[in-house]
Amino acid sequence: MDRLSPRLRDLLTNLAVSAVSVFVFLLICELLVFRVILPAGSTPDNAYIDDVVRYEPGQTGTWRVRNEIAAPYAINAQGWNSGLEAYPEARTPGVPRIAVVGDSYVEALQVPPDASMAERLSDTLYVSADMPGEVYRFGMSGAPLSQYVHMARHEVADYRPDWLVVLLIHNDFDESFRFQAGRYASSFLKFDVENGQVVGETPPQPLQPSSFGWFRNFATLRFMVYRWQVRPDVILSNLFASSPAEPQTDPAAAPEPADVPTDVQADAPPVEPTAAPKFAANVNLTDLLTVRSDVEAATSYGFEQLQRAATGMGANLLLVMDGDRRSLREGNKNGPALVLNEMAAREADKLGIAFLDLQPVFSADWDANQQRFEHDVDNHWNAHGHDVAARAVAEHIRQHRD
Repeated sequence: MDRLSPRLRDLLTNLAVSAVSVFVFLLICELLVFRVILPAGSTPDNAYIDDVVRYEPGQTGTWRVRNEIAAPYAINAQGWNSGLEAYPEARTPGVPRIAVVGDSYVEALQVPPDASMAERLSDTLYVSADMPGEVYRFGMSGAPLSQYVHMARHEVADYRPDWLVVLLIHNDFDESFRFQAGRYASSFLKFDVENGQVVGETPPQPLQPSSFGWFRNFATLRFMVYRWQVRPDVILSNLFASSPAEPQTDPAAAPEPADVPTDVQADAPPVEPTAAPKFAANVNLTDLLTVRSDVEAATSYGFEQLQRAATGMGANLLLVMDGDRRSLREGNKNGPALVLNEMAAREADKLGIAFLDLQPVFSADWDANQQRFEHDVDNHWNAHGHDVAARAVAEHIRQHRD
């Protein structure tokens, strides 16, 4: 060190001081700022049990998004976010049972466990009427229609519910045969579709530990990625791409975790890309309509498989479809995403499956209350959205009880 020039000695000293300062700053952020002052929240770890991806049982925590959402979650003994600590398989005579299957809307990390559609359905049907009844929910973020089929076959069937309620979201259909990026996306069943026909199924792969899963142990990174929704992939693509990256989700939707005619018959002319915005309800409609026959085939096949699964477990099947809520807020009751609602309704009608479209339900409630169904910073339903949907499902079940 004595042989170093004064300039080099000063440089090394400054570098050492800077490194220590940065380390201390990050340590303060990790141990104090993002754990106490601005808590990052927590994320449940996944598990692969009985060939179905879910969460490690017994976890609790708080899901946070920006400064709006701070919802506790509780993963039950079977690996599902729920207000129930466990789902007993054995049926109690005279006690009806409903199973609700879906993606992140059924998983409902954005609201407390007692505020989700499933729990509100239980309150509306049973608790308020002082009647016994059970509502089990099976929700997994990112799951498409094909995975709902897999969950119905390999998880829900064991519980022999009286009703199988499946919540459909607009991106459920094409993602049933298109692979999406994600740390457990390969653990979803996929349909093999060729030239407008389903020719087989690709079984889910066992969940593999993610090489980046370690980052969720750090509160600083959880704060940036989950709570503040910083998208490293978008930042990097914009930094290194020759042109800005196309958004991969509806701007109104949370990062995770798509004007077109509403009457799209098989012989309708192609929709020009200039005729509509690219995204509505988190779906790229321009792209989706280029593979419309594949989408319709996957939808029909998925509904048929759900019908078979429901019949096998002795359950009534009810398909429930989300509405184009953003368009309602903008004063448009015939939003572009409703093309998928109408397609799903047609396919359900062909198979004689009960179908509940939430668009008119949300529309009527919006006219009466002018109250949003989703969060400001996240497109998932808020407590009001879950409650409105639950009341609509409860009314359908009341009217169609055996």
